This record gives sequence, C-alpha cells and structure tokens, in this order.
Amino acid sequence: MTWHDLIREARNSRGWSQARLGKAVGVSQAAIAKIEKSNPKSTVVLDALIEALELDRSLFPTEAFGQEREGGPMVVQPVPEFARDPAYWAAAAGLVGDVPLYAAAEGGEGSLIIERDPIGAVKRPPLLQGVKNGYAIYLTGTSMSPEFEPGDTLFVNPRLPVLRDASCVFYGADDDEPKASVKRYLSHTEVDWTVRQFSPDKTFTMAREQWPLRHRIVSKNFR
Repeated sequence: MTWHDLIREARNSRGWSQARLGKAVGVSQAAIAKIEKSNPKSTVVLDALIEALELDRSLFPTEAFGQEREGGPMVVQPVPEFARDPAYWAAAAGLVGDVPLYAAAEGGEGSLIIERDPIGAVKRPPLLQGVKNGYAIYLTGTSMSPEFEPGDTLFVNPRLPVLRDASCVFYGADDDEPKASVKRYLSHTEVDWTVRQFSPDKTFTMAREQWPLRHRIVSKNFR
C-alpha cells in the first residue's frame, strides 16, 4: 500500500467524496483524484490531508511532503536520538495509559446500541500505543462468533485506514440514537459496504447512507 492508498482508504472510511476532501484542504476534486491515482510523488498539501483525515503522520515517507513549504524550501533538521523512539512522542502527547471503554447493547437486526459515555477504562494494548482517540467496546451479540464472542473487549483504531478483509465497527444512528455493527469488511461501492458475518455465516450489503462511518478493530481481550 502506497501513501496515496492511505489517503484514499481514509477518505472512503469517512464516507467523504473527493470534492469534500478537496474543499477541506483547499484544492480541487481533480487534484485529490490525481493524488489517489499515485500521479504525484509528493504534494505540499499532504500535511493538510493528514490533519483533515486524522491520520498518523509517521505512516508517510518524508519525500511525499513536497520540496517547498510556505516560507521557502523545507529544511530537514537532525532528529535527536531520544526522539527516534515512538514511546517518547506518545508520552509527550499523553497517548499512553488507559483507553475509554464503551458498553454495547443488542439492538435490532444484529446491530448494537453504543452508550454515549464510557463506562470505564481499560489498559491500552500495544497496537493503540500512541494512537489518538483509540477506544474499546465491550461486545454483546453472537453474529461474529467465533472471531468475537459476547463479553470480548474490542480495541479500535479510528485513525487507521481500513483494508479489505479487516473486521470493523460500522456506525450509524436511528432517531439520534447511536448504533453500531461489527462485521468483516470485504469491499464497497459508492452506495454500499459489502460485509460478512459468521453466525450465521453470510455475506451481504449495508447502505453507506445508513452506516456512513467505519473504524478498524486492531485487537481484542477475551472475555
């Protein structure tokens, strides 16, 4: 996966069009299309794209940021040895320690109702070290058994691009009541997500209009 793919997957995971992303960073839809097709080797709006999509800057190669910045050529400063450790930056940004834990109750048609406020906190797993807005869900429901069982704690990275065949939490709302659905993401079109569940085993589509947001599950604690 190239850095161009990261931009495209992050945009798709938010349900944004290329035009909306372009407006957010001050460029045209055509410019976003070129970036996602890997046409430019670098772009001076990459910082703005990373901020708009809430991505991890360390996932992008230095050369992708372009040769010119506002105020003149980019000057690369040597990085102190102690600052090469990601744990240093995680500690400095307060991205270590516990993550919030949210409760989920069973809703209709296999969906979950997510509590608006966390019910507690759980120890941050290695895959969420240094991740802004990482969180956990206490799962109910059996549709993803045996991958996820009722009572498992699922850890979610909302900043990570979603890959095909990755398990995700899909979010929507009914009458302003937040709802979620844990499914295996397979593919998508402009209007639907194609997903899979395991109990009972079936593949089906979910309307993106009703489920506009998806976050990638990165690990779990067994019940």
